[in-house]
Amino acid sequence: MRHLATIREITTLRPIAGADRIEVAQVDGWECVVQKGEFHTGEHIVYIEVDSIVPERPEFEFLRDRKFRVRTIKLRGQVSQGLVLPLSILPNGAPADLGADVTDVLGIKKYDPEAQQEAQLLTKQPAKPKSALVRFLMRFKWYRKLFMKSKRKGGFPDWIVKTDETRIQNLTALFEAERNKGTEFSVTEKMDGQSATYYLRKVSRRKYEFGVCSRNIYLGTPDNSSYWSVAKKYNIENVLRQLIGDYETIVLQGEICGNQIQGNKYHISNYELFAFNLIFPDHKCTTAEIKELLAPYGIRSVPIVEEGKTLPDTIAELVEYSKGYSVVRNGQKREGVVMRNVKNNISFKVINPDFLLAEKD
Repeated sequence: MRHLATIREITTLRPIAGADRIEVAQVDGWECVVQKGEFHTGEHIVYIEVDSIVPERPEFEFLRDRKFRVRTIKLRGQVSQGLVLPLSILPNGAPADLGADVTDVLGIKKYDPEAQQEAQLLTKQPAKPKSALVRFLMRFKWYRKLFMKSKRKGGFPDWIVKTDETRIQNLTALFEAERNKGTEFSVTEKMDGQSATYYLRKVSRRKYEFGVCSRNIYLGTPDNSSYWSVAKKYNIENVLRQLIGDYETIVLQGEICGNQIQGNKYHISNYELFAFNLIFPDHKCTTAEIKELLAPYGIRSVPIVEEGKTLPDTIAELVEYSKGYSVVRNGQKREGVVMRNVKNNISFKVINPDFLLAEKD
């Protein structure tokens, strides 16, 4: 689970041009605006990440106008991402060691519209049976227990890694190590949609199990959701049958964009899938390989921004690099970039702050 509030250290403090009352605190890879003089370099503090929802308590009253959501903001020209708070905000007995997770202690939740959409999938009721006999038998608990178990929902397959990249600001040690090595990355545009996973697994020599999942939920029965609509549109089960070869499993993961998804920023009619992972038991395909393998079936990969990219000197420079516009729709700020080195199994995301600042919700 993501640690939204943790004990961290302020590594540096620096002034903001033209600002007398505020300054910038550096917390790992994050830059946060704080009141001047309130903190000092080396101090241990509580850091609350962006996209956190804090409880309605007096100490968070200043966030009421933002519906208690921690967002990316800009003050005096300085982008600020996250909250820096003194340890005194913690209740008695709470962990205060460097690195400690205090998310639950402070009652902080994640702002996650995609999870809210997934929750709707779980609460949908099965269609009312037409048979009078079935309707009669449904009155009895023993019948419902035996025959009315939902095949629609379930746990995410435990043999598949979920799609949830970590922000580079939380990976300072990794950044420095790979920068110093000169590791090369494939850079792709991060699409703002909903994550989907499709898999095919051999059950016997001629029998396969095909699965459709949202980011966290296995969706067992075909329906009119975006996930199954995409599976039908691209005939993904057949595509995976064509690609699986002699392997026991194959997994396709991508971002669904289109109608009623994250405001449909790309103005896509219906739904479209942008693939970013194609996984076999012994290897992951590069984005270039994904593009080549899926093109004959009409499935697009996420747009490739650059190949062979090495890391700059600082995370701040990498954040600046993430800025730009989507290649999917002219004039739309891109959400950011995802950087992958498949050989070393390294991947992370870099979110464009201009995209976050432009968000209206």
